[in-house]
Amino acid sequence: MIAALNADRLGRAASARERLQALSGREREILALVGAGLSNAEIGRRLFLVGGTVKAYVSAVLTQLGVRNRVQAAVLAFQAGLVDDDLT
Repeated sequence: MIAALNADRLGRAASARERLQALSGREREILALVGAGLSNAEIGRRLFLVGGTVKAYVSAVLTQLGVRNRVQAAVLAFQAGLVDDDLT
């Protein structure tokens, strides 16, 4: 049972990493911060970007990943191992 769960988790992680390959480095950086739970304003302050630019990046990331919202994007970032405890 545990082996099957681990295999499933590894499969989801590989699939998530594959989906992230379409993103640019900056888009992956934005996604990691979304995955860490930061708001657009917090991301903007951290990366020295204006709110509109962050919003555009987040929108592009959601579209490229084929997800409907930030929560789905955050789950994907977590599955791919993109979310780091040091980001918060």
